[in-house]
Amino acid sequence: MREVEFVPFRLTDNADIYSIRIDGRENTEFQEFMINFKDTENLYMADDFNRILKSISTIIEKSAKEYYFRPEGNLNDRVQALPLYTMPRNKKYGTLRLYCIRISGRLLILGGGGDKITQTYEEDEHLLDKVRTLQSIDNQLRRLEEEGFDIHTRINNLTISIQ
Repeated sequence: MREVEFVPFRLTDNADIYSIRIDGRENTEFQEFMINFKDTENLYMADDFNRILKSISTIIEKSAKEYYFRPEGNLNDRVQALPLYTMPRNKKYGTLRLYCIRISGRLLILGGGGDKITQTYEEDEHLLDKVRTLQSIDNQLRRLEEEGFDIHTRINNLTISIQ
């Protein structure tokens, strides 16, 4: 079992954005993503990184509207990815993805991500782990919601256990 803590990233009138800290690690998944990609010298990755940050800024200003996200995961989960669009490029350069759970227009949970150089995230062990972790979190959150737990008002520093 892994322990997942929901850590506030930005709480605004338009959207509350959290990241996740797994097993008490020093950094959240989003902080690790930022550390790994903020200084990339790859122009395509830098463009994707800036698009992701711009998307997050837009969400902070306007809310987490569904059309800002790239559908990922399965049809029955809320796993999404940023950025929605990327600059056209040769596939060998890959695209940068940040995976998240969009609970609603008011609540977004940022996960981790990475460089997607395969056709699907399932073909990349690192990305598959990021998505599966978010799917497990989403499953646990859905169970809590079914039991009457209000995720929107009680997520702040909530800790759950996942497989």
